[in-house]
Amino acid sequence: MFSNTINGDNTAYSEIPDDMPEVDEAFAQTVDFDVIVDSSHWHDPGHYYQTMPTKTRNIIGRVVASDQQLRHELREIYFPELVQDGTLLDWKCADQRYIELLKQKRLFTGKVVAADGTLAKYESLSLVGAQIAVSKVGYRGSTGQIVSDLVYWGKELPNNPDVRDIVRAIKSRGKSLPQKLPNLFLYALMTYKERQVLLDSPPEYFKLIQGPIFPHEMLSGSGKANTMQTCLELIARMIETGNYACIISNSTAYRDLKMLGLALNPGEYIVVRTGDELLEDFLDNANYTNTPIPQYGNRSQIRVFKDFQQKYGSKVVQGVLRAHPLSPPYIFYCNADQLHEAVHILLADASNTGARGFPLLIDLADQYCSGAFKASEYTNFMNAEFSYAAGGSGVYQSERTTRD
Repeated sequence: MFSNTINGDNTAYSEIPDDMPEVDEAFAQTVDFDVIVDSSHWHDPGHYYQTMPTKTRNIIGRVVASDQQLRHELREIYFPELVQDGTLLDWKCADQRYIELLKQKRLFTGKVVAADGTLAKYESLSLVGAQIAVSKVGYRGSTGQIVSDLVYWGKELPNNPDVRDIVRAIKSRGKSLPQKLPNLFLYALMTYKERQVLLDSPPEYFKLIQGPIFPHEMLSGSGKANTMQTCLELIARMIETGNYACIISNSTAYRDLKMLGLALNPGEYIVVRTGDELLEDFLDNANYTNTPIPQYGNRSQIRVFKDFQQKYGSKVVQGVLRAHPLSPPYIFYCNADQLHEAVHILLADASNTGARGFPLLIDLADQYCSGAFKASEYTNFMNAEFSYAAGGSGVYQSERTTRD
């Protein structure tokens, strides 16, 4: 049986609030679970496939028509007002001649590089492993890869354990297991190395980064790992160089900016916020403490963060650009004093992907990295090693991997 949840019925669907960017959260707050599970909303496959295409096409048609109206109102009425009152910091159209010049003088001469990373994680009852790889690419053979693996294990069981030893060992591998590598820590490592690899390039090279200039993982401090100061120092180096641009490939968390971006024509961009505002928003929702931390020179998390914000926040801007008539808008970040160059380099490289409208170098770095360091290959390797060590047993593998 199939359920047709996008059916336009007022009993099962209502308007999604503006402050609900995530699909799961939107459905959770706008649909009636009891109504949907009622048998009358479920049909046999024959009936479902007869009615679903038409119902869905009608709803999508209404959504697109509504977005076109919104786009018209934004461009004709609200954008001029938002620029005038300072809500939008800028709204401009790119210079196509400058884009072509950058392609010939910077991009195709190899003086623009991009980096991307991939993370593969493996967990058993008593071991956590992770493989982190980063690739850097340019158009003139300036490519490179680095890779590292972290393997950490819990306390081994004694050779002749009694009941108390087994219970203690099991408890040491529970939710409070200190050896477990949390995702936040691993992603902080990966995002750090992506940026570090770019900063190792010659200083005149322009750096393209996938992701925000202030990644949550790098700002968080990773709990007891106390990584904040190290991460902020690297971000500060990037900002001080100035010749970088960050772009977001997945913008579901920026619903407000993406809606504004739909109103842009190809080659247009808007500047929305300063880095100071972005950092202030992060601080409002962070769980930082005022406790002095030795690793931070006896400064607290809040003090370390505020010192960084005061020095570097105003140097960064966040905006939205659109490269192609058929491409979606993308959120970007760059230094305020190099906005013109950064936007035009992003648009210059995005012109190489046609209707996708996303910088090609970042796509190449992603494909280069994920192709060479597949997560499935790492998992298969770890499974094979466990199987070998356990005499062919699959006891350490997840049920899912044994289906393959």
